Amino acid sequence: MKRTQEEFVTIMHQLHQVITVVPQEEYVTYMEMAEKISPDDKDVMYFALALKMNCGIWSNDSMLREQDKVTICNTKELLDLLKR
Repeated sequence: MKRTQEEFVTIMHQLHQVITVVPQEEYVTYMEMAEKISPDDKDVMYFALALKMNCGIWSNDSMLREQDKVTICNTKELLDLLKR
């Protein structure tokens, strides 16, 4: 589905109301540990942020479960948690 520029801007403003963007400077100190535990180099920044925020990661990538420092929830598990 193609969106107009105006629709895109509206959606981005709505997202900014519910999403907090965390600058990399705030979690850069966790990057070294994240590099050690992340099974995939592409996910290092997500692990660093999860370590900083002391939270899990929502992902259906089972490879991310190859570590034990950050909880990984897939979509089904997340939906089950939300239903409780």
